[in-house]
Amino acid sequence: MSGIVPSDSIIKAAIELGIDDMRKNPWLISHMLYDFTHNKYLNKIYGEKQVEACKEWFLANNIEVYLRFRKDKDRLPAISITLGSSEEIADHKTLGDRSTESILLYPNEIGKPIPFIVKPFVPTNYNPLTQVLSIPQDIIGNSVIAPGMLLLNPDNGQAYIIQNLAVGGIVVDLDQKTIETATRFGIVPEYQLYKARLEHSFFRETYNIECTVHGDPSTLVWLHAIALYSLMRYRESLLEANGMAESIFASSDLYENGNFTGPNGEEAFSRTINVTALVENTVAKSPQRFIEAIAFREPEECDTYSGGITILSNLDSPALAEIQEDSLW
Repeated sequence: MSGIVPSDSIIKAAIELGIDDMRKNPWLISHMLYDFTHNKYLNKIYGEKQVEACKEWFLANNIEVYLRFRKDKDRLPAISITLGSSEEIADHKTLGDRSTESILLYPNEIGKPIPFIVKPFVPTNYNPLTQVLSIPQDIIGNSVIAPGMLLLNPDNGQAYIIQNLAVGGIVVDLDQKTIETATRFGIVPEYQLYKARLEHSFFRETYNIECTVHGDPSTLVWLHAIALYSLMRYRESLLEANGMAESIFASSDLYENGNFTGPNGEEAFSRTINVTALVENTVAKSPQRFIEAIAFREPEECDTYSGGITILSNLDSPALAEIQEDSLW
């Protein structure tokens, strides 16, 4: 059950977890910059010094990760996340939602009580040999009672499973303890839950992740790599696991960011990672009770009741409705 996917918060969590992982496990930075030490050409130029310089810079700087736009002053280096466009995908639309997925909801979660099938009553008799509890005839005649429902003592919460129906009563499961005939009982449903169907909508969403440093633009190479490494590391467990499928990363070129230029001419540089993902949002329809039993009655059983199923034979239908051997339909 995803609801509306908080994509920006998921991306923020992925980057924050990645940064925290690297602080606890510096070997991840060594793996991130693997080619500087293992590529024979890069190793001659940069080597282990590049990896150690990145670790030193990383441990000496607090990298802020935040959702734009915020009111307080930005401190660099920083990674900011901005929501982009979100458009529902027409190819995934149908005239009616064909999802069969549903969720189970506890009554206290949604403020809907589970009503009694039969309100508390005083039984007329109980036979411990046959385990038949006799119920007043007016209750039997106007209630739908089915095996699996629970016979409940509303005073102490003790419940017994109804095994079968009997003439004038019910047969209950007494494996645990015997019934106390002096108490009153009610009958509650077998399923103490509500069910709600989920409907799905699919959106193509984009996000902009801006990595910004001040002073030396070479440190932006490290910051961009840290953000991208974190996103890739948590793509499966955070993005995809929370409804952000088919994510694609694309990075811009390095550019001077005039928004962070200091009064003394200090320069800031940025590089943006664009994330595109297929996001699945869901909504829950109105909670419904489970169907536990269906009763069919003859009209003559009750003068005020009229219902049931009437099956008409073909002899009573018009001749045009009869199936002909040469009918094309």
